[in-house]
Amino acid sequence: MKESPVIVVGVDTSPESDTAIEWARSVAPASARIVLVHAWEVPIVTGYDVVIPLDPGEIEASAQTVLDQMLAEIADERLVAELVQGHAGRGLVRVSDDHDAAMIVVGHRGKGRMSMMLGSTANYVLHHSERPVVVIRGDHVAPPERVVVGVDDHDIDEQHDENESVRALRWAYDLPGVRQVDVAHAWFLPALAVGMYTPAVAELDQMDAAANAVVERVVEVVGPPPDGVTTTCAAVRGTPGFALIEASRDADLVVVGSRGRGGFAELLLGSTSAEVAAHSHAPVAVIR
Repeated sequence: MKESPVIVVGVDTSPESDTAIEWARSVAPASARIVLVHAWEVPIVTGYDVVIPLDPGEIEASAQTVLDQMLAEIADERLVAELVQGHAGRGLVRVSDDHDAAMIVVGHRGKGRMSMMLGSTANYVLHHSERPVVVIRGDHVAPPERVVVGVDDHDIDEQHDENESVRALRWAYDLPGVRQVDVAHAWFLPALAVGMYTPAVAELDQMDAAANAVVERVVEVVGPPPDGVTTTCAAVRGTPGFALIEASRDADLVVVGSRGRGGFAELLLGSTSAEVAAHSHAPVAVIR
């Protein structure tokens, strides 16, 4: 992170919002600014014969009171507040761009089992922001000492051009308080490919070796870890999403690339990052 980074946090009155603030405070250096962003909008009221007058001024004043109470209750000089009108996701992206934020932190509000059921605000930010987005999941709110980074080596050529995995690993190295970074690449043979027979041990070993080579290539491009940080490399058997979700059980943070593509696809997360963000047992950082 930058020496004096700005961390933007989406807040409301939910417990998930409180956890997001706590996590941001735990990773923010003393010189950082933590911008708490609270959105308000006039709700749409429909009915056949009922008209409920709504005063936008009262709604805005109530939202401002929420922010003022947060600042009063949390004794942290790094905190500032910003009130935005309209959709919370769009407001977070806009504020993060205005402040050139190092990251956006949002609480997880989705309740569904499908990979995209993240809640509208987190979903919007993950799909539209070009900045690192951290979705707070699970009960891990302490500074992330053990971080799992899922990598692949797509788009890395002979000139060692960086890709999202390289950026994800660098980002993990820069987090304050990190002590161990587990770099992993998962591989999986579908049942149709395996058929009725289990592949020979030698073939499994070859797949493991190829996966280890992917990890080693990414680690080589990034370079040595910072002092005090231990890096481990692992080939993991299983689909990437499942493997990282399982790894999140013992991690403080999981870091993945977004794998968005050009045109309309830039608005879409890759299946792995979406699955991990929705089901991880620890906070998830998605890096573009």
